[in-house]
Amino acid sequence: MLTRDHVIWAYRLFLDREPENDFVIDEKVNTNRGTQELRSNFMLSPEFGENNPNMVMFNERNIVIKELPDGLRLFVDTADVFIGWAVIRGGYEVNEINFARRTIRPGQTVLDIGANVGVFTVTMAGLVGPTGKVYAFEPLEKLASLLERSIKENTFGDRVVLERAAVSDTAGRAQLVSAAKTINEGGAYLRAGESEVPRGHNLTDVPLLTLDSYSLRRPVHFIKIDIEGAEPLALRGAKRLLQEDRPVILSELHPTQLMRVSGCTPTEFVTEIESYGYKCWLLKGEKLVDFTVSGDEVNSIVFMPAS
Repeated sequence: MLTRDHVIWAYRLFLDREPENDFVIDEKVNTNRGTQELRSNFMLSPEFGENNPNMVMFNERNIVIKELPDGLRLFVDTADVFIGWAVIRGGYEVNEINFARRTIRPGQTVLDIGANVGVFTVTMAGLVGPTGKVYAFEPLEKLASLLERSIKENTFGDRVVLERAAVSDTAGRAQLVSAAKTINEGGAYLRAGESEVPRGHNLTDVPLLTLDSYSLRRPVHFIKIDIEGAEPLALRGAKRLLQEDRPVILSELHPTQLMRVSGCTPTEFVTEIESYGYKCWLLKGEKLVDFTVSGDEVNSIVFMPAS
């Protein structure tokens, strides 16, 4: 198990400096699964690369096409180690993608909330086929532009709608907090009110929409949602849709981000969605098992209609 001392000494050994604040220490303790992952993340970070250019192979932005199963093609950025290289190596959210493959059927309407570069969007577009519909929501232009290219590359313009917006419980405008230099473009999160912006992070003004007020082809059968702690807000803004359409929901559960963005605990999040007539399960490998909240561990959970 990682401790704060592990993180502090990683800063000293790999970056030759002290951590910015307690926030970044706790974040790395909660998001790294061990010393090997912590070490890799520091050595692949832009800051380490700038200080040690001869030791870093992939620290520049290069856009490449990764061939996915079923003849699909996806544009990715090699500078994004968390997602880009995970996709290239075939190790990106394998269990989650396989769950989508087992669940989605041709002709269905599905949503990808927090689409990033579009691994799920493109995969789901292949699954629903020409009679289905995929709505992808991604507010960061750098990521949305890559997804747009992938939609064109796969000639999915007739079945994929890309919205450059964040999803929440109110419509309007909000700010996304994202690291100025990062190896994980998927780490941006909605700023809660006037909360403190960590050092080395930027603010991006983005549009907000709610699913209950957005024009979707109904019924919606499947929702994949991974928006760094704003999941309760987005699903709260889709309460009527959930009660009427009863879609299966595949969601990330990130305890630290849930509290930072939505101000709730994992238990409160699960309890709220279950009050809409759902049952929460943990996606463990290829199976759905009973879910029990455990510490600050990041998990993939599935909300299945209870009736």
